[in-house]
Amino acid sequence: MAIIDQTLTYKDIEEKLAGASNPRHRLMLERLLQHARGEVEEDLEAVLATLAPNPVYKSSIETPGMNPTGMEEVVRFYKEQIFGKGRHCLESTKPRILVSDEAIVTEGQVRSVHWGRDLIDTGTQVDDPDGFYLLTYRMLIVWPYDEACRITGEESWSRRTGADYMRKISEADLPESFKAYIVRRKQAAAA
Repeated sequence: MAIIDQTLTYKDIEEKLAGASNPRHRLMLERLLQHARGEVEEDLEAVLATLAPNPVYKSSIETPGMNPTGMEEVVRFYKEQIFGKGRHCLESTKPRILVSDEAIVTEGQVRSVHWGRDLIDTGTQVDDPDGFYLLTYRMLIVWPYDEACRITGEESWSRRTGADYMRKISEADLPESFKAYIVRRKQAAAA
């Protein structure tokens, strides 16, 4: 059985949407729901359809490519950093979702699976480059919106430390989407 449930990434948003009555807030939540589903389902077009024309992503992670500005850089970010490195294989629960006319704030726990080789590429030390790892951390994201209820970017902060931050897992623990990602990466490397 997979160690993560990717559908949990958008379940809290669905629940918040079900209780929302303000039309603007409902549309904002609908766009956030589409965005979250698109990310875990590797649907770039669904993600991009939620964004304003010139999105700006700001992250507490300062690795190259993780803070894109403008649609061209955001498209590259999703292709190379998210879908291209298996980072879409995550479970992100959001017990706290705050909605105002200008932004949505989500806060909760992220559990994501990673290939050792991808972690090494980001400067993370692992004992097995061909091993698989579960990362567990807290994350807060501010999702600003424009007048048309389009997401103008993401501003995220995460706490990536502690005894439970990273642990090695077996291949049997991997979700099918991550297994498919590994197959694609190995095929690309062999070509």
